[in-house]
Amino acid sequence: MDVTSLYTNIPREEGITIVCNTYEVFHKSNPPIPTALLKEMLGLILKEKSFQFNGRNYLQTHETAMGTKMAVAFANIFMSAVETAILSQSSTKPLEWKRYIDDVFSLWDTNREEIDKFIEHANRHHATIKFTAEISDKETTFLDTCVYRGERFKKENIIDVRSHFKPTETFQYTHYSSCHPPGVSKGFIKGEAPRLLRTNSSKTTFEENIRNFRVHLRMRGYPRHLVDHILSEVKFTERESALQQRQKTQNKPLPSVTQYHPSVSDLKRIFMDNGIG
Repeated sequence: MDVTSLYTNIPREEGITIVCNTYEVFHKSNPPIPTALLKEMLGLILKEKSFQFNGRNYLQTHETAMGTKMAVAFANIFMSAVETAILSQSSTKPLEWKRYIDDVFSLWDTNREEIDKFIEHANRHHATIKFTAEISDKETTFLDTCVYRGERFKKENIIDVRSHFKPTETFQYTHYSSCHPPGVSKGFIKGEAPRLLRTNSSKTTFEENIRNFRVHLRMRGYPRHLVDHILSEVKFTERESALQQRQKTQNKPLPSVTQYHPSVSDLKRIFMDNGIG
């Protein structure tokens, strides 16, 4: 399920009320700052949102602006209240219900008619929050994955996942010859390859996606030796470890940000050699 245009359909005052109530519940009615001040700050952020388009200045007068730093948390808390109410009022419950902001994945042990009734109920619950749904007994997409019933489902009742790419995906990665620090190109490969590892539960689909990834990188000018070296470090046998949540380090170094230029590519090494960084 997907919420239609979530950010621009959250009623401002209702959203503020829900966030403030959640804030008080979370802090057990003893919040670090008064709820009244939080409400005032939320109103300031949401009601004084100006922007420029085509040389003209505008003030957004309705719903939630997508560009604010608090928009995601605001929408997430609001949707938590909405989904809790919908699920509690429904006589038919899903076996599993997972939501990422405005995208919902659910598993059901019932017939299609009951699911259709649930969706109708969900779309009647709120005046502006409406859902679209994709229903299947074989496979469905959720975020960047396709969840499907593969060979393991027949034998062990275990569903599988594989990487999902939209039909409009053209794989126009940043070209290797672009004026970027060398670490950017390496970092992209090192970030994308583990994602393919995590989003493919089958060794066959993982290796197929890695092969395609290698081809797409070569088409964007990435050297064969660089691609082969980095991708050789990502193995399907390490998938279980890749799925584990890693502890974030608490170190917060003072960043030094400079404009990149190929003529000063050794700037990082100079800093490191002099004990900076």
